[in-house]
Amino acid sequence: MKAVAVLLALLVSFQCAAGYQGFIRASGERFVDDNCQEFVPLGMNTWLLLESAVGTLIDSPMNPYGLDTVDFTMEVAANNSQTTARVFAHGINSTLALQPEQGVYNEKAFQALDYIISRAAHYGIKLILTFGDEWNTADSKINYLEWGNATDNSNEFFTSDTLQGFYKDHILTMVNRNNTYTNTLYKNDPTIMAWDLMNEVRCECFPVSLYPAFPTNVECLPTCGDALDSWVQMMANYTKTVDPNHMVTVGYEGFWGEYDADVQYNPGNGWAGITGQNFSRNMAHVEIDFTEIHYWPDEWFANQQDITYDAAQFLTSWFNQHAAVATALGKPLLLEEFGKAVNNTAAGNGVQAAPSAESIASVRDTYFSTVYQQANDAMTANAPMSTLRGAMWWQWDMTNTPFVFDGGNLEVSYQDSTFQDVIAPQSKTILGAAAATVDSCTKINQKTGTTATAAAGRRLLGA
Repeated sequence: MKAVAVLLALLVSFQCAAGYQGFIRASGERFVDDNCQEFVPLGMNTWLLLESAVGTLIDSPMNPYGLDTVDFTMEVAANNSQTTARVFAHGINSTLALQPEQGVYNEKAFQALDYIISRAAHYGIKLILTFGDEWNTADSKINYLEWGNATDNSNEFFTSDTLQGFYKDHILTMVNRNNTYTNTLYKNDPTIMAWDLMNEVRCECFPVSLYPAFPTNVECLPTCGDALDSWVQMMANYTKTVDPNHMVTVGYEGFWGEYDADVQYNPGNGWAGITGQNFSRNMAHVEIDFTEIHYWPDEWFANQQDITYDAAQFLTSWFNQHAAVATALGKPLLLEEFGKAVNNTAAGNGVQAAPSAESIASVRDTYFSTVYQQANDAMTANAPMSTLRGAMWWQWDMTNTPFVFDGGNLEVSYQDSTFQDVIAPQSKTILGAAAATVDSCTKINQKTGTTATAAAGRRLLGA
């Protein structure tokens, strides 16, 4: 990790001070701390930090891993106007599962998560943590279906009393985890900004070729949207019951349902409307503290040549309509995940090297700049866009080496122009537009935990 140490020595003093008091909460369409100082979630998604901390990322001898990568991640964030990291609080494949069997936990993995949270606290970085995942093969929906012998219809995940009980048990275990580094229960730790119920949860209506088969396909019936919505409310309510200190949101892309008036704003040729997601409906639940969306035009419009697609136009409409709904709900909107693929360069023998600087600058930097400009405009604009209060990019290259885990076309290195010329300076500008005090907010007395306008069900422990 010598190279990492050298890079850390070159970093400037903290721009993201750990000056926020208490737990981050939503006050109207803003995020605030106990003193009503506005908090702006800006930062990275890092889905392999748990594996890296444990030391299981062994895909290449070029890949440094271990606890040093956690410190590298958090210090770079703190020194470059990144206030928040969205961390997968679970594994993504069989090499490391936090919950390898139902109700059985990997203590080594849990201690790695403990360390991540403790170092985030040290550097003043807030965390959004995910309870589980839709896509992968560890700590994901498929595991719960297997444990409940319900793989024949994956949407039983939302309706089975048994599977609902399994997921509630997991939530309870997470919030009551006692951090081995700080001796603080997760539910009492203000380092955690919010819980995502599940990363990109959805009904199983893929592949796209199923469309428009959903009226006759049991997993794509409109009733699946009802089941997913009930699940969201149930799990959010349960999380708030066992952990009233932290905010809760869904953690998904934010599509509209097939029969929603805003379905026209979805990407693609109809598949998004049959995922069971319905942004306007799901985010309206009182247990959901803030609205969030993801933005992946590369994937959403792939292999759909019949779709007329203008990137800038779609970005604007996607943001504006979600912001309008969030404004109507009186909740802040977070762009929780966005990224841009760039082309890899060939390194010989079929190996893919890191993307070229030219590809990064011409493709990704332009894209990221557009997103940050939208966020900056929202910080100073009138409704509806003013409810967009943060942006989090995918994904952080924690190793800072040419080797990258997903093929290289999505990871952002500290050395990239994307980070140096776009993310860091534009994040600093956005933070500069944050309010010192949000007028509509009521301060919380940390000694008593009392306030007239605190979020429903939220309480603070005595300081």
